[in-house]
Amino acid sequence: MLAKLQRILLTIYQTFFLTMNNIRFFNLLLPMILIFLLRPDPAWTEQESHLLIMGWVEKTRLLPDGPFLKAKLDTGARTSSMHARDIEPFEKDGQKMVRFTVDAQCARTGEKQVLQFEKPLKRNVLIRQHQRDPMPRPVVVMDFCLGGTVHSAQFSLTDRSGFNYPVLLGRIFLEDVALVDSGSTGLMSQVCPGP
Repeated sequence: MLAKLQRILLTIYQTFFLTMNNIRFFNLLLPMILIFLLRPDPAWTEQESHLLIMGWVEKTRLLPDGPFLKAKLDTGARTSSMHARDIEPFEKDGQKMVRFTVDAQCARTGEKQVLQFEKPLKRNVLIRQHQRDPMPRPVVVMDFCLGGTVHSAQFSLTDRSGFNYPVLLGRIFLEDVALVDSGSTGLMSQVCPGP
């Protein structure tokens, strides 16, 4: 395909441009035309071809046995965030840990569940909010299923009970996994391991 396009352009060049008075101008113009026509499409390079197209809201399942929760894919947020209450730091065998509770309402069935977790503390993050002092939040690594694939991501824990979506997936997770279609929701399969 590429060779055929090059032959066509060369034929056009030889037929039309060489017969013109200003050959020097067209000798400079042809390489620019070739670069323009043969460059990779900036919207979809090989590096991005592995990325999935996801809607701005998708259903995700906390693993191993959690329900499906609505997750907002938020390219404006750097770190992912998850609704949690009773967040309690503690130490176990010399390792910093976090104990927390997730009130979950299944996005498919509406059934409510209370999930309890104990996870190693990955780090603390300062979250800056409009017209408020920065707030420290613990960050843990959680496994979840999205679109039939199991993922791990860092989540800051906070009370998101006043928000529409208990899970927010930020740029750190999204950059290697997805392109977000801001006009669509629910593009991913809901086939995930678990009961």
